Amino acid sequence: MAIDFDGEMTEIAGKLKQVVGYLDCEKIIVNNIRKQLQNGNNDENIILYLKKLSACFDKTVETNKHDANCTNYRFASGFVDTLLRRPYWKSWMNTFET
Repeated sequence: MAIDFDGEMTEIAGKLKQVVGYLDCEKIIVNNIRKQLQNGNNDENIILYLKKLSACFDKTVETNKHDANCTNYRFASGFVDTLLRRPYWKSWMNTFET
């Protein structure tokens, strides 16, 4: 199943604007990935999705690097990059408290 990246990114961006702090940004990403899993997306689709998210977050941070409002994008980018480096990323979705 294909993930509507633009729609999901719009949703995530709106939520990132409403929170403060790294942990809240992590929760947004975890909840979004859980939603993708519940929608029937497989691990391969999720990994591709995370790579797109990472690139989009990095681009946003780069174009707004002097804007304090992009701090949550930095947090989200760091968390997504951490997930991509870990072979057990999926277990985080099951144990993370939201």
